[in-house]
Amino acid sequence: TLKIALNSASVSDLSLLVSHSVALLLDIMIVAGLQKLAKRKGPYDINPGLLDYLTMDTYAFPAGHASRVAMLSKFFLNHLVLAIPLRILLVLWALCVGFSRVMIGRHHITDVLSGFVFGYLQFRLVELIWMSSNTCQMLISIW
Repeated sequence: TLKIALNSASVSDLSLLVSHSVALLLDIMIVAGLQKLAKRKGPYDINPGLLDYLTMDTYAFPAGHASRVAMLSKFFLNHLVLAIPLRILLVLWALCVGFSRVMIGRHHITDVLSGFVFGYLQFRLVELIWMSSNTCQMLISIW
């Protein structure tokens, strides 16, 4: 069924899917590395639970949720044709995610702002190394 799905998917869809997946993996690695280097705790002394350790969410700087939501929003804004109200909702969603991380006490505002910046920079990096459809098909066939 994967072969049928690949044949029916357009070339741009396949390229977007693979590049988006690479961007998410890149985000997870970069944010985890930066958090391990900075070792900045959140505003409240909250003991991390088991799930926090499994998801590598024990430090606050930079905010991983903020970097991912910024990157995803930028991907959607650049690669999907969206009406103006949907574009506004997408930006509001990103801002609400960042605001919620501050409100629940997991991050300082600077953690969230830096997360937004890192998410945007990662988006730009993936745009620079955007994979062609042939490369994407080769990667998927190896899988």
